Amino acid sequence: MRWLGLSLLLVLGLAAQAASRDSLSTPGLAARIDGQPVSLRLLQLLQASAAEPSATPPLSKVLASLIDNRLLGEHARAQYGDAALFPNTRVAFTREVALEQQLQALLRQRYRAELEASLAARGGLAQLVQARRLPQADALLALLGQGERVQLDDSLSAAQLARAQDWVLLDYRLPGSGAGQLRLAELWQAQNVQGRARLRAGDVDYLAQQAMQLLAGRYSVDWVVEAGKLSPAELGALRQVLLDRDRRGALLQLLGLEADMHYDSAHLKALAASVSAAEIRRYYRQHRADFQQVTRVRARHIRCPDQACADQASARLARGEAFASVARQLSQSEDAASGGQLGWLAVQPGQAAWLQQLAFALPSGQPSRPVRSPPGPDGRSDWEIVLVEARELGLQPLDSEGVRYQARQALAREKAAAQFQALRARLYRQADIELNPAALGFGRAELQGV
Repeated sequence: MRWLGLSLLLVLGLAAQAASRDSLSTPGLAARIDGQPVSLRLLQLLQASAAEPSATPPLSKVLASLIDNRLLGEHARAQYGDAALFPNTRVAFTREVALEQQLQALLRQRYRAELEASLAARGGLAQLVQARRLPQADALLALLGQGERVQLDDSLSAAQLARAQDWVLLDYRLPGSGAGQLRLAELWQAQNVQGRARLRAGDVDYLAQQAMQLLAGRYSVDWVVEAGKLSPAELGALRQVLLDRDRRGALLQLLGLEADMHYDSAHLKALAASVSAAEIRRYYRQHRADFQQVTRVRARHIRCPDQACADQASARLARGEAFASVARQLSQSEDAASGGQLGWLAVQPGQAAWLQQLAFALPSGQPSRPVRSPPGPDGRSDWEIVLVEARELGLQPLDSEGVRYQARQALAREKAAAQFQALRARLYRQADIELNPAALGFGRAELQGV
């Protein structure tokens, strides 16, 4: 479970600037963050859920992460709103469904054995069901199928959603919260794209399995309160913890501080566009090693007319024979007499582009594996083995597009990180964090790491 923030040291360092104090003494109350209580039981649950197989994180680390997520998550909500933070939730699950699934998964992870024992004592999950109204395949197709409609996504029409909301799949009774119902609309909203496709195809076995899985999840939430593991208020606080964590992660992504190949940060793009020519020149001077490139290579090659010849040459090279000697004996190229000497290769018209690209990609001193060349004008395709004997490095020109792009991206990330650290520091300065040293076993000094 990913509870801990990006940098605990940064969390602790900034916590020193927070308006925190050791002011609480209520038994079982570990902390208050801007007036919101954090119970010791909740912290211990998070601690157990965050534990790696080899080590349990200290409670101070769990609390520091919770504080960080709370402050940044609330800022993200107030500044951007959940619609901007979670723009693509429909592709998987709605936000509410995703949050509930995270909650249920955490509870199952922490209390799996006790949950299974409690269900067994009650005769199994099926004993909680008082009535089933699962549709047959034709009824399911009529309810959820696309029919003649041309539709580019997996959403239901307003009429379909209303009918699905009216269809009660299960009546059940939970030990703590009592009677409840599971509706088809709720089951639909809990599905990802693949699950919705199966329902739309009339897969009633899948529907029945999903209905019982949803009931099992609801039982775990009911049980944790009924068994006295958490109070209803603590359960609500746990939901908030999960939401805070997700909002903080979404904020980092929005600001371009968390890599995601499927997400393009508009904020990072704007910062990159704002980078000046003077900043690029300064970055170039300070990071010259980042802009080194191979300008030319000195290489030899062996050209074979077929794979058998190439494999023979490769085997002899693997036994340690000199490359030039093997080239003189086996190469079919005009330069075989010189040991396959190609000389210095650089970007010049008239050189075989593919052979040059191969040479530039190779390390020095290690023959390549046999590579088949592209067909020539006569349709002939040879086999080549290349050895790079030396490489010369140079700097990419300052005015090249590659340099400008790389510098802009790096400077944008630096600016985004600096802005984020400043935001974080401000949020901690403004926060009111109260601790209960007697409950926690540590106080303000230990939380700050000083």
